[in-house]
Amino acid sequence: MGTPLRWITFNCFILLALALDLGVFHRKVHKVRLKEAAFWSALWITLATVFGIGVWHWFGEQRGLEYFTGYIIEKALSVDNLFVFLVIFRVYQVDERVQHRVLAWGIVGALIMRGIMIAAGAELISKFHWVLFLFGAFLVYTGIHMLLVKEKDVRHEKNPLFRYASRHLRVTESYHEERFIIKENGRRFVTPLFLVLLVVEITDATFAIDSIPAIFGITRDAFIVYTSNVFAILGLRALYFLLADLLEYFRYLGIGLAAVLIFIGGKMISDPWVHIPVAISLSIVGGVLLIALLASFLTPAKKKGTPIERLSSANPSARNQAAAEIYRLGRAPADRAAAAWRVDREFSSLLLGSDPVVTVGLAVQRETFARIRAANGTPRLADVPPDQDAEEFELHFPHGVLLDILTTREPAGSGAIARYLAKFGEGVQQVEFRCANVDRATQILKENFSIVPVYPATRPGADGTRVQFFLVPSPGTGKVLIELYESPAATQA
Repeated sequence: MGTPLRWITFNCFILLALALDLGVFHRKVHKVRLKEAAFWSALWITLATVFGIGVWHWFGEQRGLEYFTGYIIEKALSVDNLFVFLVIFRVYQVDERVQHRVLAWGIVGALIMRGIMIAAGAELISKFHWVLFLFGAFLVYTGIHMLLVKEKDVRHEKNPLFRYASRHLRVTESYHEERFIIKENGRRFVTPLFLVLLVVEITDATFAIDSIPAIFGITRDAFIVYTSNVFAILGLRALYFLLADLLEYFRYLGIGLAAVLIFIGGKMISDPWVHIPVAISLSIVGGVLLIALLASFLTPAKKKGTPIERLSSANPSARNQAAAEIYRLGRAPADRAAAAWRVDREFSSLLLGSDPVVTVGLAVQRETFARIRAANGTPRLADVPPDQDAEEFELHFPHGVLLDILTTREPAGSGAIARYLAKFGEGVQQVEFRCANVDRATQILKENFSIVPVYPATRPGADGTRVQFFLVPSPGTGKVLIELYESPAATQA
């Protein structure tokens, strides 16, 4: 079916679509809203359906069924992939405005990789028919593995390619909006966003190992395998933004996908003896996925607990995700409030440049404090001055996430933590910026920005630090309490 002219025409259409998508419609960095995501998702599904109808009309019912079955399998597997993309963006704290750019370029890389993998698979099958049995056995194994392994512990930093890139490339300390590569002082650097893109590409390559053999279990026509893959991938980015807030409700989709992979794998192994028509395969695949989705929506979800509650989870991955969520949401108002201050070069240098050390302070009740401390290895309690009604310890999580867990010594105490808990309950009480010289930073804020500190003078903090607090307005979130702290080492220097 795939003549050279058809391959060229189809790929020219895809290149044109990508050029319009990246160069015209999504040229500017922005957060993709639900309405926009719904439009683009519907557009890609419509184009894929029209193409499938054309295949059915021009090349017969058999080819049409093969295309639609392959497309549904790939689309369903893509939804499962979105869970991992969501975790990647949360763990690496990727700004919502640039997520679409990462996924867009990730899709470009995915198209190239999958084209190569499909060509190689088709060549292998044409020369060595027994490869289909290996594909089938692999799919059965993958399906069983999906059923048995419940947790997805995303640790891409252990991937050899990712480790090589992070060690051997010059990587900036902070993101630079949507840019993957920047030039500073005549030298080129990659940004953390480039490493995130690398993680997305690695992830897609891993998933392609499952999905491509699954479609070869439906058809041997490389053109059908390629076109169904491409249309499913092109709609992946819009589908992510459309379903990101709903992914947690697809609890049984993984079980449905596992059943589909086991069925397709079994079909490939048994095909020489028991031939299952494509129409029946499509009905089984669609029926299994529909049952999985209905079960997900109709069965009440188990409550996961708040992010603060999940900090005391026995699952390290759950604690890491909760900490990243608290840190991102807690730090954002402080970053907005301090953005104008950091225009002052001297003040920015006192905060250690463009990538300051920031800790989010979380006020919790004493019972919660004890549970979180026990679940995280009983870290050392900080040495808090006796006159301050507080206890605290610090938690370090991957990717620079720092949390300061605070509580009151006395349930009915009169300190700042006790007052916060009485008024607001558990939550982010303050955001702490490490500072080289608190006195000088306070003077700059008073003289240049008319920001008055909470206390008349710098006061002692935990573990011998010197601290000052500022209650400042933050756009969109009211006021935020910012603490500048100076370590004993900085004082001695």
